[in-house]
Amino acid sequence: MKPMLRVLIGIVLMAGLNDGGYAEEKAAADENSKVVRLREEITALIGPATCANLVNCRIAALGIDACGGPLEYVAYSWLSTEKEALETKIAEYDFVQEDAQKKSAAVGACVTKPEPVAACVNRRCVVRQ
Repeated sequence: MKPMLRVLIGIVLMAGLNDGGYAEEKAAADENSKVVRLREEITALIGPATCANLVNCRIAALGIDACGGPLEYVAYSWLSTEKEALETKIAEYDFVQEDAQKKSAAVGACVTKPEPVAACVNRRCVVRQ
């Protein structure tokens, strides 16, 4: 092989190996967009969360923070939400979100959040702290 060809092949190979972190950044962006998409799907599954009274409302933990607790809680109505579909989507969200979190370097302080309660306000299930 000609020396100039070897140099060109070497440059191409090194450029592929040292992409400046672009591939990792793209993978992180793809995971983040998947987390956002799954969160939107959860919101759509919950829908308007209509209720006649408090008995119709439930709370679900969503996401996993750096300490292993939930990132947030969502309120839903067992009258208008398909519970199995919601639980499946939340499990998928938790898995993808936790995986993305493990890959990022950001770690916050561990703060235990109080578990909220559900409330029926203006015929909608809401989260109350």
